[in-house]
Amino acid sequence: MSLLSIPAILLRSYPYSETSQILRFYTLSNGVMGAMARGVRKAGGRRGGSLSTFAEGILGVQFKESRDLQTFREFSPTKPRLGLGSHPVRLAGGSVLGELVLQHAEGEENPGLFSDLSRGLDALEEVALEAFTPVLLVQIWSLIQGLGFGPVVDVCVQCGDAFSPDDVARFDFASGGLRCPSCVGEVLGPRLGPKAREQLGSVLSGEVPRELLRPETHLRLASDFITYHISGGSPLRSMTFLANLTTDIHA
Repeated sequence: MSLLSIPAILLRSYPYSETSQILRFYTLSNGVMGAMARGVRKAGGRRGGSLSTFAEGILGVQFKESRDLQTFREFSPTKPRLGLGSHPVRLAGGSVLGELVLQHAEGEENPGLFSDLSRGLDALEEVALEAFTPVLLVQIWSLIQGLGFGPVVDVCVQCGDAFSPDDVARFDFASGGLRCPSCVGEVLGPRLGPKAREQLGSVLSGEVPRELLRPETHLRLASDFITYHISGGSPLRSMTFLANLTTDIHA
């Protein structure tokens, strides 16, 4: 057993008793890590005051390789990200990113994914609400690609041909990309016209579209892709919650 001190982002916390919590972090060097934090829920407990969800900082744990839950010692935040709690939509967006990582990331080092998650949470804390959904979509697809599930949208996933300017494609979730009109067959996925394909391509490349058309449709596409490839057939709970909240900002 050794004392480990590592950069980490707190993604979930669960009450364990009247005084303790189970914490779920995403760490720079050890991927997803669970920790038992005893005594942090005591009134005035000095170690529990810094444990706000989505905070990033230096995590100290007593580490043992064979344990599912490490022993929490301390957490010193460098990015508290309290702004993510300032509005339900921001909180829901952060929860989508956190749940996505917890669904599929493992207890292994993935510095790129850690960086993408950190950058995504920063972006959601800072962006104006009227521009929230396009920025969130960029961050969601960035994490999906970081987990190794990026879709094929620049050519037909079936025949490999480039799309014509006026093509209306269909998304084939099973194949992980778009099919051209000649290869659609009996695929029943959502239809994407030229503008929707262009904007999805921009989002996948990390560019925020200036005027995203039908943002709720793009969110549903991302949610359905995650459901099929990452979350085991069930939608992310946070994505369902987010969809209900964003109705007003898309009106």
